[in-house]
Amino acid sequence: MFKFISLLLGLMLGSLSVQAVELDTVVIHSNTSAFAAGQLLDSAKALDLSKNAEITVVFPTGGVQTVQGPYRGYLTDPRSKQTPDTQLVTTLSTFIQSNPLLRGQLPPPETLWMVDVSANDRHYCLISSNEVTLLRSENQSQTADSLLIKNKRTEEFAENMWPAHQETLNWPSGLPIVYGDTYTVELKNRQSGAKFKKLILYQLPSNLPTSSHKVVWMVGRGCTPQASRLLASLK
Repeated sequence: MFKFISLLLGLMLGSLSVQAVELDTVVIHSNTSAFAAGQLLDSAKALDLSKNAEITVVFPTGGVQTVQGPYRGYLTDPRSKQTPDTQLVTTLSTFIQSNPLLRGQLPPPETLWMVDVSANDRHYCLISSNEVTLLRSENQSQTADSLLIKNKRTEEFAENMWPAHQETLNWPSGLPIVYGDTYTVELKNRQSGAKFKKLILYQLPSNLPTSSHKVVWMVGRGCTPQASRLLASLK
């Protein structure tokens, strides 16, 4: 009986020691093979970085820290007084590990909140409906296009000319943006014919406390390319 009780206590203590290790921080950028992007870390454990190594991590509060080697010490959350959300780091970890866009060349940051009508992406997240900019590829901008945007539910539409050698165009002022509705977009010119796509637009809530929270919210709406680019900009 004594041996059984001792064994049971040992298992319980072992279980407690495992539970004490909390992987509460996620690596979002790394230039060293010692740490992989998407890897979860225990912020209560000292970090050891060799010379020239650099990693960027996100904490459950959404706080971001970049650490450069040589370094040995603990990670420090710049938002330690804020409410933590452990789901934030696990969602980011899953997103990074399953998203090939983060390992490739990303478009320039200034186009992050633009709606690219040349791309195949359907879902776009916007900061404000007052300043929505449409974007087309450099190749497509060599000619003038007629642009037709239609709300499939309300059947409201707007038609504009997109001048040649102009990559951006403001959203038509006469067509209201209804978040969550599906829009059809048609670009047409004499040289290449018509190109057609669908759009669903979302507006980010104003109460998201950090860019890390914005990334997670955008992932949940299917705005994956935008979320990838925002995550890549975090330092």
